[in-house]
Amino acid sequence: MDNEDKDFIMRQIRTFAMGLGALLSKDSLRDFIEYKHYDSKVVSDGDLDDLVAFAEFQTGLHQAQASLPTVAKTVGMSLERLQALLQNREIPTDEEMTAIKAYLKQA
Repeated sequence: MDNEDKDFIMRQIRTFAMGLGALLSKDSLRDFIEYKHYDSKVVSDGDLDDLVAFAEFQTGLHQAQASLPTVAKTVGMSLERLQALLQNREIPTDEEMTAIKAYLKQA
């Protein structure tokens, strides 16, 4: 499976994850992948951990009504990049996920 197919699947899962927020686990996301008839091996456990962490990040920002410019500066990315991630137009890089997870630990 090429990167475009994996990106499409990751976006589908991410949209699903954002709708349910912190209620999800890796197992429920894996069930969703299989329900959609995708090969569940395409997405690693690390990818699913990142999706769950990002769902928590997005939910936390919304609940705290956090200032996006401040959050962007804290996680070390541009405001435009953070907005693209939050609007599901982009997928975070490994470095961005590391920064997001560090933000979650201090929040």
